[in-house]
Amino acid sequence: MKNFKRKLITLLLLVTMIMPVLATPTQIDAASKSSKSTKVVSFAKKQLGKKYVWGKSGPSTFDCSGFTYYVIKKTTGKSISRTSITQSKQGKYVSRKKLKKGDLVFFATTGKGRVSHAGIYIGNKKFIHASSTKGKVVISSMASGHYYKTFVNGRRVI
Repeated sequence: MKNFKRKLITLLLLVTMIMPVLATPTQIDAASKSSKSTKVVSFAKKQLGKKYVWGKSGPSTFDCSGFTYYVIKKTTGKSISRTSITQSKQGKYVSRKKLKKGDLVFFATTGKGRVSHAGIYIGNKKFIHASSTKGKVVISSMASGHYYKTFVNGRRVI
């Protein structure tokens, strides 16, 4: 019985040491992306209340695409384009139902049917953006109303 316990403990220790090494790249990639998206959302929220100024991309004032550009650059080191219409074509397409925290979201808010506004999805059908009508960085709902109706697409750039 003593010999069995010793073998069992040895086996458990071995398994404990080997399992992290056997983690699949997919699991590691998923954890890395989750960490990046958490960082993006957290940093974006730190910008709440900063003023909206057309043509600006931080660090104290933003327009909508300048805000998304600044947050992605500061948190991931990636450079994305500087306008909402060109940002809406970068990265991987994401439908409304498949959005994840940190995804960029785009809207046709001018009534002309083309992308004119950008933000960052933060979960629970909400996004953070530099709003020209509110004059600052705010969190808004995409669940109904204006942003539900004008949603165009999401993009995964991280």
